[in-house]
Order: sequence, then structure tokens, then C-alpha cells
Amino acid sequence: MNDGPEAGGVGRRQVLQGLLAGVGAAIPGATRAQAMTPAAASPAAVQAAAAKAKAADWKPEFLDAHQLATVQSLCERIVPGSLAARSDRFIDALLAVDTRDSKQRFVSALGAMEADARLRFGKVFKSLSEAQQNEILSAASAGKPGREDWVWTPGTIVRQPEPAPPKTTTRDHFDNLKQWIVGAYYSSEAGMKELGSTGQMFFGGFPDCDHEGGHS
Repeated sequence: MNDGPEAGGVGRRQVLQGLLAGVGAAIPGATRAQAMTPAAASPAAVQAAAAKAKAADWKPEFLDAHQLATVQSLCERIVPGSLAARSDRFIDALLAVDTRDSKQRFVSALGAMEADARLRFGKVFKSLSEAQQNEILSAASAGKPGREDWVWTPGTIVRQPEPAPPKTTTRDHFDNLKQWIVGAYYSSEAGMKELGSTGQMFFGGFPDCDHEGGHS
């Protein structure tokens, strides 16, 4: 892993800053990377998941073989290098002790990526080329979320969104997977070192990040 330009001419840190936007990834005063874990897992759960991910006799506790392979492909597309940090193992271990609702939302998100892969290319996500996987993820990230925010412009009346039944879009599924993968990577030793952590200090934002106030 490095911060230099990649094949596409975009530096790794620039890519990560873009991916982290909207994840709520700033960690002021947090213990390890708990603030970035999707289920607001306890420090004990995070530590246990990290320990399981390093085990020599590791085996998945929640994901089946196909789901795990899909997660591994997503890890490398969303945060290159996260697979080497065993982010897939960490995610599986944390999911195993998570709520039923969180598990279902994660599996549904995987299903949404699979459905798009089959629709576009007639193959499962893990069997696609890197370019094809990136195409699916780029389209998902550019979509609209299911929840519409209130809009306000100075000097005007606040516009409340029209009442509508709650729905989950492909963008929501992508954001869910992104949060899990980013959180898993930055809960690893490699991820924490990339942030500049010495094990005794944490940053309120990401190094070399120009956004004032961190990421929301």
C-alpha cells in the first residue's frame, strides 16, 4: 500500500477520502475504530473480532462460501489492500454477533450487488473483471438514497420531502457495504497505522485531509 499515484492517476489517499465521505468516519476520542463499525459494536466485540480474524485456524461463522468470496471482492474494490488486513474475516466475526436486522441488511446489500452483476453482465459479482465490478459500484454510489433529506436555502421556507413509504435503494446498499468495509479496515493494525496511530493516540480526522471539521 502506498500514497503514490495508482494506475488511473489517482492517489490511494485521495480514493480513500472520497470513499470515506458520508461514512461518519472521524474518530475524536474513540477507542480503536469503534466509531466506524456499523453496529456501534462494543470495544470488546471489536477486539474479539480482530483476534478471530488473526487466528491460524480461522473459519467463517456467519457468511457462506459464496458470500465470503463476494465480500472479499468488494473489499478490494472499495478499499484496496483491505483484504490483506483480513477485513473480510473481521466483518464475518462481527456479523456473527450482530443483530438479526443488521445481518439481514448486510445480506440484502450483497444480494443487490449480485442482482446488478447478473443484470449487467450475466455473472455473479465475484466472477466479474475489476473494471466490471468498478462499474457496478460506481453506478450504485451515484444513485439516490431511499431517504430524502429536508432541503433549505437561506431566505426560503424549509421544503419537507413528500411523505412516502420507506424504501432501500442500491445506493443505500452500497453505503452499508462501504461502511462495513471501511470500518473493518480502519479497525485493523494496518488501517490504524495508515491513520498515523501509535496505539496511544487517535486523530479527530484523517491525515492530509483538507476538509474542515472532518468527514460527516
